[in-house]
Amino acid sequence: MSDRIDTAVAMFNDGYSCAQSLLAVYGPSFGVERQAALRLAAPLGGGLSRTDGPCGAATGALLVLGLVHGHDHPDDEAGAERIRTLTQEYLRRYDARKGSTMCTDILGHNLSHPGVPERVRDEQLSSETCPDAVRTAAELLEEYLDRDVHRAMNER
Repeated sequence: MSDRIDTAVAMFNDGYSCAQSLLAVYGPSFGVERQAALRLAAPLGGGLSRTDGPCGAATGALLVLGLVHGHDHPDDEAGAERIRTLTQEYLRRYDARKGSTMCTDILGHNLSHPGVPERVRDEQLSSETCPDAVRTAAELLEEYLDRDVHRAMNER
């Protein structure tokens, strides 16, 4: 397996959010400096800043897919369709592996409720679930990146 996967999990275990861990590890390879990646992904951890939203590991991985495949012109309809399709496919695969794309479903605790984040932290209720979510998101991301490398090599 990739060193990047283990590095992302280690970053989460060091206290970064799941989204930060993914974007900070993969972003520099695609033009986003580590510090900028940490700031960009900061609102995404904990189910969109503890609002009962999508899993930060999944959204962090989607940011990387956007760096690789996102379009940067409003008239690029093919590019917009490409990233939509990749996003939908990635989320379906993540859901199949984790049982959901939503933080609350994966963690088993709704971080938007008063006292829950503190309880999750104090009782270490995320100590296995969240690193596994980061690992799963990174493993799937690696599959996409490997596929891109193979496609590029075959086009030569």
